Amino acid sequence: MFKELSFIGFIFIPLIFTISRKVLRERKSFLIILSFSILVSILALCEMNYETSDSPNFILFWFCPLYSLLLYRLMLIPFWARKKRDPKIPPRELFYSGNVNHFADNFFGFVFMLLSMLLPMILIVNLR
Repeated sequence: MFKELSFIGFIFIPLIFTISRKVLRERKSFLIILSFSILVSILALCEMNYETSDSPNFILFWFCPLYSLLLYRLMLIPFWARKKRDPKIPPRELFYSGNVNHFADNFFGFVFMLLSMLLPMILIVNLR
């Protein structure tokens, strides 16, 4: 069953990013999400020990929330250093808003979504 629900681990953080970025920035909610991510990563490690090795191993998708949280925090550091604020991306305008003043914000959202969804998918499917 853990393997069948692995898609949830894959989309968990990108979905939160798309719906409400505030949850990822606030300390209390971030710690709750981080705890959940660590828990499912530990469960995935335990499951990998008992599971036969399939190719691709979709249990690895349960490591995606931890990876995405780390990626989000690491991407915020240069954004904060350069812009001195959080990215402002309206939910319906994730990649393009038409406003050139928000280019850095839209670029942040695009790169985060690309790296948090496409890179794990390519690595897990090609990992043998």
